[in-house]
Amino acid sequence: MSASARRLKASFARDILAFLDCRSEAPGLAGLNRLIHACIRRVPWESVTRLLKRHAARDTARCPRWPDELWRDALVFNAGGTCFEINYAFFGLLNWLGYQGYMTLNDMGDARDCHAAIIVILDGQKYLVDVSLPLSYAVALRAETGAVLHAPWLTYTAHPQAGGVYVIERSPHPRPYLFTLKDAPVAATAYERAVEDDYGPAGRFLDRVVINKVVGERAWLFNSAARPYRLEAFDRAGRREVLLPCGDPARSLADFYRMPADKIAAALAFLPLAAGETI
Repeated sequence: MSASARRLKASFARDILAFLDCRSEAPGLAGLNRLIHACIRRVPWESVTRLLKRHAARDTARCPRWPDELWRDALVFNAGGTCFEINYAFFGLLNWLGYQGYMTLNDMGDARDCHAAIIVILDGQKYLVDVSLPLSYAVALRAETGAVLHAPWLTYTAHPQAGGVYVIERSPHPRPYLFTLKDAPVAATAYERAVEDDYGPAGRFLDRVVINKVVGERAWLFNSAARPYRLEAFDRAGRREVLLPCGDPARSLADFYRMPADKIAAALAFLPLAAGETI
């Protein structure tokens, strides 16, 4: 696997595997998919820890949650991270297990290098791995024909473009476009600089609490920008929505996502109030 400045210690990697209820085994597609299956059900895409870290650290260079910290928080209180950090942490575990591959930085519409994903190479075949969206399995990339992944909840398609570029879409969904994959290795130093920069003034998801995790075989999303507060999921039957009870959204989210209510409440408290709201 391409060089990473954030190698996991063997004892800690074994603790992570135990947390995921997975075993150490030789690299292979079945084993990779088992790791993905476990990770997306235990480690959420979330901005709670990101907000807490940004407000606790005066120096932006101290904000990034590198793989050791992200996995430690996952083991202790079921935390996760945004795409830059959660995919890098998963990359670190794959690195320790002996997988070959590299990190990529990808576009979302006009926003450049704003989404991270992993490329894993098995027997000469490239696979897209993204535990932040999440993709339920590794997606075999084929420059001639593209690729289709039938996840339990949606279908994901990689449409090949010129120059190792793929447009990643989901269906059925009212917003099918996800991101534009640029299949080009990113060196550890450049990748980590992008992670740090994302905590700066133009950083994403520093103005809202977002949590996305597979629960009950659906990817359930909470986004504090949507009012009233709700959980939302899309599957082949359409959109599903569950409004949160009034009064204590942090407790409701904690119970659903198995994260600490006090941390969610603290993150919500950093957000600007909507008109008429009080805390």
